[in-house]
Amino acid sequence: MKFFKEIKEILIILALIVFFRSSILNWYLIPSSSMLPTLKIGDHVVVNKLSYGFMFPFMEKRLINWSSPKRGDLVVFQGPLREGGQTILKRVVGIAGDTVSFTNGILTVNNIPAQNIQDMDRSILNDIGSIEESVDYNIFIESGFSLYPHKILRKKMGGLSLEEKKSWVVPEGKIFCIGDNRDNSYDSRFWGAVDEKSVYGRALFITYSTGDQGSWPNLRNDRWFLKLTN
Repeated sequence: MKFFKEIKEILIILALIVFFRSSILNWYLIPSSSMLPTLKIGDHVVVNKLSYGFMFPFMEKRLINWSSPKRGDLVVFQGPLREGGQTILKRVVGIAGDTVSFTNGILTVNNIPAQNIQDMDRSILNDIGSIEESVDYNIFIESGFSLYPHKILRKKMGGLSLEEKKSWVVPEGKIFCIGDNRDNSYDSRFWGAVDEKSVYGRALFITYSTGDQGSWPNLRNDRWFLKLTN
């Protein structure tokens, strides 16, 4: 009897952990450079799964909604099934009814420019090892379309965003999400707007960050519990 009681207690604890991670808070490991300079490969990000509603464990969409993603939010969502359906983190730049446009790398939302102001502090480029030649990139600050001024990364020459001249109208119930690394991000510009109900939650802060240093992880001490701008 004691054995079965202990098994029951373990199962209850495991069920509570699953419920907590599935419906309240979870974490997401940044696997690529698509969100540079905001997020680096190896950042462990805490995601608030109650930001927009309630999602029951093991379900892919929210049962109850009490809020919607806002422009500038960093959201985690299920990517398009035709692309593998993997979990993705991107920035919301457009909500339902918005017209999102790119002209020569400049983002506009409802004809409001994103105010690309070049950031002269290039120290952040010293630790983006996923980019071979950081000297070929510039950092800009965007603030015109959202409540959260944030930094983006763009190539100086020959990048995808420099040649982009496209517009999209965001459908009802959808959001338009792109990466902060504008020349190295597979996002809504390629596979379209994201269903709001597919959003798992909003990124809150970085718990810790590890860089690649051979066979040993390199802890980035300056990124411990770093609050994200949103």
